[in-house]
Amino acid sequence: MRPGRLALVFVAGALLLALVPPAAAEGAFKQGAVGTRAYRLYVPERAAAGPLPLVIALHGCFQTPEDFALGTRLNAAAERRGLLVLYPAQRPRDNASRCWNWFEREHQGRGSGEVAEILAVVREGAREHQVAPERTIALGLSAGGFMAVNLLCAAPDVVSGVGVAAGGPYRCGLGADGALRCMRGLGVDGAASATACLAASGKRSLSLRASLWHGALDTVVAPTNLTALETMFARLAGMASGTTERREGALHALYRDGRGRPVIETWLVPGLGHAWSGGDPRGTHTVPWGPSATDRMLDFLLP
Repeated sequence: MRPGRLALVFVAGALLLALVPPAAAEGAFKQGAVGTRAYRLYVPERAAAGPLPLVIALHGCFQTPEDFALGTRLNAAAERRGLLVLYPAQRPRDNASRCWNWFEREHQGRGSGEVAEILAVVREGAREHQVAPERTIALGLSAGGFMAVNLLCAAPDVVSGVGVAAGGPYRCGLGADGALRCMRGLGVDGAASATACLAASGKRSLSLRASLWHGALDTVVAPTNLTALETMFARLAGMASGTTERREGALHALYRDGRGRPVIETWLVPGLGHAWSGGDPRGTHTVPWGPSATDRMLDFLLP
C-alpha cells in the first residue's frame, strides 16, 4: 500500500476509534507520563490482594495505546485475570509513523533511548502499584514486537517473557535500510541474534518464556522472521528442537525444558497477514478470526 493511502486509512481508523470505547472492561484506564514519555495504565477493578503481574503492551506503527488496547482486548483480559497493563506511547516527533525505533543502536540497550524510557515508565508503574516479582512480561505487535525483544535482551532482570506478533529477532537490522532488509527476511540470522542478545544482557544464559506469532501471508514483516525468532529463543534457552502440531487451525510448535515445562511456543496462522490474531476488528492491524493471540500469550507467559 502506498504511504499516502496508508495515512488515509489510518486517519479514517482514528475517526472511527473516537466513536467507540477503548475496551470493554471495568477497571481504571489511567493516563500518565514520565518525563515526555506518555503512557496508559489499566488497573483492574477486581484485583486480588497483593502484588499483580504486569504486562508491558507495545503498539505497532500508526497505532496508539488506546487503539492497541481496543484491538487486542487486553484490558478485558486483564480484568478477568487480575493484571496490570502498561501501554507506553510512541511520540510522533520521534517517529512520524509512531513506530518504535527498534532498529537503532541507541534504542537497543537499557541505558539509553526508548528502552531506557520504557523501563522508567515500568518503574513508575511499580511505584504506584505492587508488581509481582518475576511476573513482568512484554507483548508487542510489529515494531512493538521488535521492541519487546529489545526489552528482554536489554533488561532480562525486569522482563521475564515476551509475546511477539509479526516481529523479528534482536538486532537483525541496523538503521533504516537494515530494518527494511530484516523485515523482508533478508540476512536474518537467529543464531547471531541470540549471541547479540546475550551480549546485551550481560549474562551467559537467560531464563525466559516466549510466545511467538506470525501470519503466513504477512507481506510487511516476512514470516521467515518467525523462524529466526524461534532459532534465537531456542539458542537462548539451550534447546535443540520442539514438537509441532496443528492447533486451532494454526501450525503450533512447543519447546519444553529438561523438566518438561513449556518455555517457547510459535504460532504460524494460515491466511493471516500483518495483524493481531483473534482480536477486536474495531482496532487497526487486527482480525477477529484465528486463535486469540491475547489469551494464548497470557496463558503461556503467565500460567
